Amino acid sequence: MGVVYEGFDPFIERTVAIKTIKPEQPGHADAGDVLARFRREAQAAGRLSHPNIVSIYEYGEEDGVAFIAMEFIKGKELKEYFESGRRFPIGEVARVMGEILGGLEHAHRNGVTHRDIKPANVIILENGSVKVADFGIARIETSELTQAGTVLGTPSYMSPEQFLGVPVDGRSDIFSCGVILYQFLTGEKPFSGAATTIMHKVLKEEPMPPSTLNATLPPAWDAVVKKAMAKSPSDRYQSAANFAADIAAVAEGRTPSVLAAAADATLVDARPDATLVDATVVAAPSHATPPPPPPPGASAHAPAPAGPPRKGMNAGAMAAVAAAVVLAAIAGGFYMMGAKKNEVAPPAESAAVKPAPVAATPSPAPTATATLAEPGLLTISAVGFADPARFGGDAAAAGAEARADAKRQLIEKALTLYVSNDSINRNYQWVLEKFLPRSAEFIKTTLVEDAPQLGKDGLVALTTRASIKVRDVQRSLNEMSDKERIEFIRNSGDPKISVQMQISQADTAQALPAARSQLAENAIKERIKSFGFRTWSIEGETPTGPDAKSADFHIIGEVKVKQLSARLAASGLTVTKTALNSWTVKAVDKATGEEIYNSTKLPKNTSWPTEDAALADIGKLVGDEFSRNFFLAHFGFASQKVNLSVSGLPDAAAAKALLRELKSLREVLDVQAAGDNAFLVELPEGSAPDLIAEHVLKPLNSKMGQACFALGGVTGKTVGVTFSAACAQDPVRGRMETAPPAGVLSAPPARGKSILKV
Repeated sequence: MGVVYEGFDPFIERTVAIKTIKPEQPGHADAGDVLARFRREAQAAGRLSHPNIVSIYEYGEEDGVAFIAMEFIKGKELKEYFESGRRFPIGEVARVMGEILGGLEHAHRNGVTHRDIKPANVIILENGSVKVADFGIARIETSELTQAGTVLGTPSYMSPEQFLGVPVDGRSDIFSCGVILYQFLTGEKPFSGAATTIMHKVLKEEPMPPSTLNATLPPAWDAVVKKAMAKSPSDRYQSAANFAADIAAVAEGRTPSVLAAAADATLVDARPDATLVDATVVAAPSHATPPPPPPPGASAHAPAPAGPPRKGMNAGAMAAVAAAVVLAAIAGGFYMMGAKKNEVAPPAESAAVKPAPVAATPSPAPTATATLAEPGLLTISAVGFADPARFGGDAAAAGAEARADAKRQLIEKALTLYVSNDSINRNYQWVLEKFLPRSAEFIKTTLVEDAPQLGKDGLVALTTRASIKVRDVQRSLNEMSDKERIEFIRNSGDPKISVQMQISQADTAQALPAARSQLAENAIKERIKSFGFRTWSIEGETPTGPDAKSADFHIIGEVKVKQLSARLAASGLTVTKTALNSWTVKAVDKATGEEIYNSTKLPKNTSWPTEDAALADIGKLVGDEFSRNFFLAHFGFASQKVNLSVSGLPDAAAAKALLRELKSLREVLDVQAAGDNAFLVELPEGSAPDLIAEHVLKPLNSKMGQACFALGGVTGKTVGVTFSAACAQDPVRGRMETAPPAGVLSAPPARGKSILKV
């Protein structure tokens, strides 16, 4: 439609960019409309003067060519950075978004709506500063152009009101900026596909929260992005400045305005007589706290009978709700009303730690509930320990530390589903610093928490049992950087995906150019790698050896293409294109053989000038069929329940001591007494006898100082263990209670040093 030149203004002696357009365009019936819009761009941007907006110097027409002389800038479009896969640090994201929104705030205050905010119109200069360009379809408040009934813009970044063709204002630009922020945070567009598909998604669907695609993000980003991309303009940020302020707040670790008005949680101590117990939290409605949309797995909490208090409840109603929650908690355990548990300090008067087990209100026996049946959840039990000597004999402080240690152990145990025991030990410093402090993110519901007790080993112990969001643990592992991944995640927590693309001619069924296309396969593999997963060889190409393992999922594409040719009458040249004729895309779960995905729906507008371009883009189209969550949804954690039958224990006290020892061991995910000297144990996937021998009996015998426990017979899901008669006598037997727990003695030094006496 025109040409942009680099020019020189001899009067002011400055370099300028000269944008030209010819009103008489082939295919444009109304040349006057084309010229009017070009003038409108000059008028819109010309009335603006801001360091983050490309300046307009002059408009003119000469020899049938209209031109705009504008600021000459050197830089790259943000689109180029996105297409190259460049990821920006959060601080840089906040700065760039702040400059974009700063320019738009100035435009909106001057009555100009850009209407085509997209990465291609954001220029990052060589010095890092930002310029917003191309006000070509801008709307001026007094303009008769680009009003209702006209749909203009770039589909992936258009607001709902633009698709509907209704009048727009600056809040439409805010929506488009929300899309750019989403792309900054996740590397993905929230709305993609053909134009009609994008329109449906923008008008009807909510994109996945950014933290779903990037688990390193705090939930506050989800709230900011959701408000910016609200379907209704009245629900969005009402100014670009407010949007920029919230971005800066989250980037700096402060609370954004979108969360500042959230209702405060009401705390109810459901067991006032218990010692150092957790408090049940009755949270505000889920649309206020935590921020919408909730992180994965946080939206399906089992409600208490009375439900959470609503905004505007009077004091009497809230008291009634609190009383109902207290009664429900005493009768059947505790439930968390919200995605993240708030912690309260224990009351000082209930913090006394007694030398003998505390006769507290008995915790109810665990029962199967709808909460525990939810996918992605697993019940895990753990024991936390603390040495009172490290706290100057302060019983309350020791109890609080034991409670915190128990929560960390719940998550450390969840890691064993995905990470080998040896690997956790080798990388324990990383686990300790980067993973365990996030325990509150992964604990959905605390089912049972006993009062802290001072044992004969001199340690304060606190036992807890909780419902853990193990799928979220897995997602977080998959977000680790390449450096952190080295020798850490074992296969069961790191989905491996193989790819096979079969390309053939539609007319002849002859392979083109061969049975498989590396171009198409590589494009799919790049998509898979962008999730943090690894691509794997297909069967027949899998390396052999003890460490060899086939892929977990296999993507199969069967594609037919067709060569189209046309002779141009004017030149006599023959133009050839490659078109997609048909395709079938499948995904197979290799463990079960189940076909978990099958699509034969042909994408639209699929033709290319060259065969290579066709094969590469077909691979990208197939890759677009899959998301990170698709594989995680079909890739389940694996655990097993085993009946442990122990013979030879001298008395009930020894059985009770053994139960505590089992709960302290990392590989024992959950354990409950199942009769005299019998225990129902949950372990990670694997050979149950081998796991028990290596991760249960070995640390127990190490604590006892000799081989007191030995593996017995195995019958189905029952594993027998014998306790040596020689160990039933003092002083060996006494070590069961007086020596530090086996779970602490076998733990990495970093944990042992934090608990055991110097």
